[in-house]
Amino acid sequence: MKFNLITYKNFFPKIGKDVVTASTSTIIGNTILDSECILKDRVVLRGDGAEIIIGKGVIFLDRSTVHVASDLMGSYIGDYSIIGRFSLVHACKIGKSVILGDQSIVMDGSEIGDNCIITANSLIPPGKTFPNNSIISGAPAKVIGTIENKSFIKYKSEILNNKCLTGSIVRSDLEGDDPLAELGLEPWINYKVGLERISSRAFIAPDAIIRGNITIKDKASLWFATIVSSLPGGNIFIGEGSNIQDNTIIDSGEKSLVIGKKVTVGHNVRLGACSIGDNCLIGMGCTIEDDVVIEEDAFVGARAIVKTGTIVKANTIYAGRPASYFRDVKTEEANFFQMGQKIYEKFAEDYIKELGTYKVRIH
Repeated sequence: MKFNLITYKNFFPKIGKDVVTASTSTIIGNTILDSECILKDRVVLRGDGAEIIIGKGVIFLDRSTVHVASDLMGSYIGDYSIIGRFSLVHACKIGKSVILGDQSIVMDGSEIGDNCIITANSLIPPGKTFPNNSIISGAPAKVIGTIENKSFIKYKSEILNNKCLTGSIVRSDLEGDDPLAELGLEPWINYKVGLERISSRAFIAPDAIIRGNITIKDKASLWFATIVSSLPGGNIFIGEGSNIQDNTIIDSGEKSLVIGKKVTVGHNVRLGACSIGDNCLIGMGCTIEDDVVIEEDAFVGARAIVKTGTIVKANTIYAGRPASYFRDVKTEEANFFQMGQKIYEKFAEDYIKELGTYKVRIH
């Protein structure tokens, strides 16, 4: 089975020689991939706006994601860099021979110099710049040292090792269970034909994996490599205009999960059986555990972990690991993120035109 190459608005990915990809990876639109790159399982390179330019010999490990800031800002990754498992590169510049550790995020407008190490579980906020040969760590990240050639070889060996090595600064156990252990890699849904509750005006990416009693309303969207899973007795509801971005995993088990209207759930998020009110923002790389309540118009910061039983009050921002109250949401922030939600509604319309509506598969 070939990997997925998808046209977006007359842009078709350009792929160099000797690129090796898993059949589950997806490359979209305005993306240029140089020679000798490697893409592991469920990697998403989503160039549906500004360009994504990937250098020679870049390695993307499982469930890593690259996206752009619509038409405003692209993503650039230099030669021989390695992007770790469940990590995210979003509208930023990564230099040559950079190692981005597992479950780390580099956000919009940031620039990482050559030969840098970004440790596992780090968060680089928007607009930050780091010099060559830096060891970068933390959430928010800062320089904690400099790198030598011998150390770089050691970290490269560690990040490429399939086992999570104790004491490694670039490897991390992934947060939460992976429903793929049960579901396999093929998109599927276990409804009887005619009983599925997925709106024809919702966009469901062709590789999304869906299981259980699930309702998806008009203008909502499930993006590439998402998993949405509930067991018997559980329910999942995704409200009108809400978007679940690439490589996010929703696993409610035997409980229920409710996502209200016009909610943005960022890339590479983990959601348990929780309740999310209207107009909320769940930042990139978050983990929201079971029995969390996020009230309307609230924000959760990128890479936060919201622990079981937490109530995030309306119009507040929670951040940290574990997350706690940070401050109230500012009016200009609410307006900005509402614009982002509208952009995703437009994305959904565009992708339905490109790829069509979701076809239920019975297994």
